[in-house]
Amino acid sequence: MTAETSLKTVVSDYPRNLGVKVLAADEFSVQSLMKLGLTEYEARIYVVLTKMGPRNASEISFLGKVPRPKTYGAIRGLESKGLLRIVPGKPERYMAVSPNDVLVPLVDKLNKETTECVNVVENLAMAFESSKYVYTEKPYERYDLWSVRGRDKVYKRVQDMISEAKVNVFFTTTANGLVRVYKAQSEVLEKAAQRGAKVKVVAPVNQTNASVARELAEVIEVRNVTVPIMHFASADSAEIIFLEDIPDDTNVNAGQDVATWTNDPLLVKSHEKIFETIWSTLQPKEAMKAKAR
Repeated sequence: MTAETSLKTVVSDYPRNLGVKVLAADEFSVQSLMKLGLTEYEARIYVVLTKMGPRNASEISFLGKVPRPKTYGAIRGLESKGLLRIVPGKPERYMAVSPNDVLVPLVDKLNKETTECVNVVENLAMAFESSKYVYTEKPYERYDLWSVRGRDKVYKRVQDMISEAKVNVFFTTTANGLVRVYKAQSEVLEKAAQRGAKVKVVAPVNQTNASVARELAEVIEVRNVTVPIMHFASADSAEIIFLEDIPDDTNVNAGQDVATWTNDPLLVKSHEKIFETIWSTLQPKEAMKAKAR
């Protein structure tokens, strides 16, 4: 073999050798792309085109270690997914679409869906933990259970609970409910906090009630929640009232609200445990206030 022939062989093999090294060193990328919905051959081809630039089908097959009969099917699959463009010519070549245009939005969507799944699992875990309290067998004791109807009567009962609280007050409500809390109960909540009680309120914070949330957060603790939760108020781990707002508006003077009050320690403590678990996953006051702005 002459020196010239040897040089041509090295030059012609250089891209292929480099491609094999690039792909062999990036099997993790192939596996990760498969988790995003690509087939193995689609993932191999996309890695090759991203790393090596536009290539024809023969080069793609060799560099990606994709059987030639499977190459065109995988290319069509990538094109349908918006991950590949055809470069006209003879022979036809193919180039990758930027990951920023297609894969990054897909990853963001998966992250959001994963977060939603995590929230569901956490809620189920809290429900499971609370069931240990609710269904644990203990000696029979008699506790009170009251039904309260009418928004004015419900608010009066809630105010009486807060007025007597010395250790803690936990309150969960809706976005409109937070406005009602501000109008009807902000004074009694502030006094409870001044007595040394830990007053914590959980509610969705949006553009409508952001200013109310900021004002309340000056005197009590308020955190923003984005998933639906049961509405209740508890005081001193001694009593709890479950609330249903009818209707869920911002009016404090009229409403057909229905509530159930009890001092059953199993119900009180199990729901306060749920509250504390949710509270620990939410944004602290400073972050919530910054977001509301």
